Amino acid sequence: MMTRNLFSGAALAVLSFLFAQSAHAEGMFGTGTTLDASYCKLDAPRQTVVYVDDMDIVRGKVEWARTIQQKLQQTLMPGERTTVVELSPANGQSKEIWSGCWPGVTQQQAANMANEHHFFSGDPMSALKEQKGFFMRDFGAAVTVIYKTGARPAEDVAINLSNPPKKSVIRSLASDGARYSNEHGTIRAILYSDMAENSELGSVYKSVPNKVDVGSDLGVSLHRSIFYAFGVGSFIKDDGQTGDNIRKFWRAGFASMGANVAGMGFDLNVPNAVPEGGVAYEVTLKDAGHDLHGRMSILMDHDGRLVDSWIGITRLHSVLLNGYWRCIVETKQCELSATTAGPLVTDSKSENLLLKRSNEGSSLSGGIEVLHGTIGVPGSGINLPVTAELTKED
Repeated sequence: MMTRNLFSGAALAVLSFLFAQSAHAEGMFGTGTTLDASYCKLDAPRQTVVYVDDMDIVRGKVEWARTIQQKLQQTLMPGERTTVVELSPANGQSKEIWSGCWPGVTQQQAANMANEHHFFSGDPMSALKEQKGFFMRDFGAAVTVIYKTGARPAEDVAINLSNPPKKSVIRSLASDGARYSNEHGTIRAILYSDMAENSELGSVYKSVPNKVDVGSDLGVSLHRSIFYAFGVGSFIKDDGQTGDNIRKFWRAGFASMGANVAGMGFDLNVPNAVPEGGVAYEVTLKDAGHDLHGRMSILMDHDGRLVDSWIGITRLHSVLLNGYWRCIVETKQCELSATTAGPLVTDSKSENLLLKRSNEGSSLSGGIEVLHGTIGVPGSGINLPVTAELTKED
């Protein structure tokens, strides 16, 4: 018992060091040492939700927290809301622990702020470093709460395949479903869990059926969110069959709930890219004389490379997009050149989506921008017309 207490104390000390090392300085916003909520007014087109499975926390092990911290520092947009949620799969519940917005601004935003004297409570540019420290301190405090709640000895977390624990990650995620129904932008979810579902909704310890329709079973939709899961299968020791079952089960399960899987494995494979802007479109796809409607969200980094972008058709599903968004500022000519990460209108593994600015549309500065193009597979004879109209802001 004494050894366990020492490990627990050491882990908590590491967490405190990780997230508080730059948060001790005096605040410069006139708000002391608190994270300035004014950054939330930047209204970033993406938000990040960090889910932590409280059944998968080993006492004395905090690498998962360090991994998430580093990835957030490398990829958050200026003003991006970040929320920490504790998942409790033992009872199928979830609990929001903390939420805050990443302190940062683009060059254009900094120029705009120079004329917005009352936007922030002080000089935002001079305090960014301190504010980022406050953000990480508060994030660390949130994950520490979950650690203290769920930390168990390694032997208790390890899974005995002859008697695996009951666990419903699905119900825990579904209990947080209101977050997705209220969000109009893109939600990126970073999920730390072994994903070892074992409930009446399905079990990764059995042969996975061809159809996993938990979205309909629970009436839940994750609304084209983008999931990065890591720690998958961490506490299962076998020949790899269970790990294969986990990936098969969850790819079908997430699809049934309307979510996109961008990463699922032992490691967290979120790309190190920071979106610098975003646009959203209402899209219309013409197929055999019928109009199919949907949405498209485009986030791009400094070089125009797509980040966490997707297109979704209501009567079909959604897929992630890889490629580039390019605009010529002088002529306001924009072009999307992308490939899908899966099938949307064909049975192919990937499809090409090409869209260009239409002369029928008004300029970007004048309102709605209209793009025309096609989606299909080169050489297959399938190339369906697509029209996209820039979404009006509420």
